Amino acid sequence: MSGEKPRGPSAVLLMGYGSPNGAGDLPSYLTDVLHGQKPSEAMVAEYVRRYDRIGGSPQNRILASLREKLERRLGQERPGTRVFLGVKHGRPALRDVVPEAARAGFRHLVAVPLSPYASTWISEPYREGVAEGIRASPSPIDVDVRLDWHLDPHWIGYWSRTIRADLAAHPDPNGAVLLSAHSLPERMRDRGDPYPQILRETSDAIARSAQLERWSFTYQSPGNTTEPWLGPDITDVMLDWQRRGARRQLVASFGFVFDHLEVLYDLDVVVREFAEGHGIDYRRVPMPNDAEEVVEALATRVLAPAPSSASQGTPTPSVALTKGIAPR
Repeated sequence: MSGEKPRGPSAVLLMGYGSPNGAGDLPSYLTDVLHGQKPSEAMVAEYVRRYDRIGGSPQNRILASLREKLERRLGQERPGTRVFLGVKHGRPALRDVVPEAARAGFRHLVAVPLSPYASTWISEPYREGVAEGIRASPSPIDVDVRLDWHLDPHWIGYWSRTIRADLAAHPDPNGAVLLSAHSLPERMRDRGDPYPQILRETSDAIARSAQLERWSFTYQSPGNTTEPWLGPDITDVMLDWQRRGARRQLVASFGFVFDHLEVLYDLDVVVREFAEGHGIDYRRVPMPNDAEEVVEALATRVLAPAPSSASQGTPTPSVALTKGIAPR
């Protein structure tokens, strides 16, 4: 870029995980999630069963709504700002959206992931998708990838508000709150991935804001692999709280932003059935989805001053998890 530096970004790239639009998309979607490895017929059938059980994943609809809301919100500060949406898996793919922005005449994108947690496990596939898109662009384009909004006050405030509202509606001095996030293989932690520390910081901030006394941090949705995954698992924590007298237990799945398979199936089907089978009253606070707090958190990240050495889309070494990364 030359000449006077523009006041703000020409456009914004919202980066999501992605989800199949229906059973017909599952074979190609799973192949993408598995980094080119074709899924077995049994695996496809199992995911068809899970999606049928929850009535399909609403994530793509939520992403589209959030894109529109963020574009309107940014337009209040910077009229004409355009927001593009790209996903890791499925459509529209990040590798296709970056060239689309270049063809539309944009030379600079501010990219924000729809996960607040800046870990290698989560962030590198976004960077890789952006880098692929830059290489495929018909004209030069730079991308300022802005990670890490897990302690944004709007994000923390959403969980505090919804947890306190549920506890007020279901008062129980013996109840417990479980703050849940997706597990990952222990080898990732052993390699120095900051994910566990980031989650602990976030759960502590939520607990302080909501003034929780009886609560625990838990992991959920470990992959179906032979290697060990991080714990404690949510079901073990549920049984521990039950032994301490907590029959009513409230789950807040703060590790995610949207309703998708790990929430609607892993929690509301599998964990709920586990809880009911052990005499535990399971409840879950609503996911943020496209709530105003999420829009404000994203807008804050986009509108923040550019760092002195913004990322130009060159990825750092990637970490590929070919197993245990569940479709959404």
